[in-house]
Amino acid sequence: MKKYVICKVCGFIMEEKDLKDVCPACGVPKTAFVEYKSKVSEKRENFLNLHLHPITVHFPEAIAVFSTGFLILSFLLSGSFSENLLTTVKILSIFFPITVLIAIISGIYDGKVRFKKLSPPYLKIKIYLGIILFVSSILTIVLIETSFRTLPEKAIVFVLSIVNLATCTALGKIGGKLTDSKMPG
Repeated sequence: MKKYVICKVCGFIMEEKDLKDVCPACGVPKTAFVEYKSKVSEKRENFLNLHLHPITVHFPEAIAVFSTGFLILSFLLSGSFSENLLTTVKILSIFFPITVLIAIISGIYDGKVRFKKLSPPYLKIKIYLGIILFVSSILTIVLIETSFRTLPEKAIVFVLSIVNLATCTALGKIGGKLTDSKMPG
């Protein structure tokens, strides 16, 4: 059976056999480590240690950042470079709702494994924000594909991209608070 230790200074958890002279996270001497017993089953711990949800959320976040940035650049520049940026935004907009949906599904599964239910307040907020992000990502595609010619139409897409970016940021801030939380058992 694996033995784990935790750094009393920063809370970093690792297998005892991997501990060297200092904490790999914060650099304090190994004397700061004490034995650690997980409060969750090994099966749940193994799943949570895969970090599937934290990994999947990086895709929609990256798309939201790049789409917004490329839209801003396309407004500032002109000619073929601007058109290429807008084409890139169109392509990214196609992948955006797919990545959001994958992140929502992985988040729901992670939440059920981590907390055994989806009713805690932060999870409810994350689910609502995820739905808003998904709807907003679909609206972005519809607007880009149907009416993306004039400056006012591009401005509406830009506002949606800001909404997407803000929603991703809110989801990330809440998710960051939940990273180490899990129900015992």
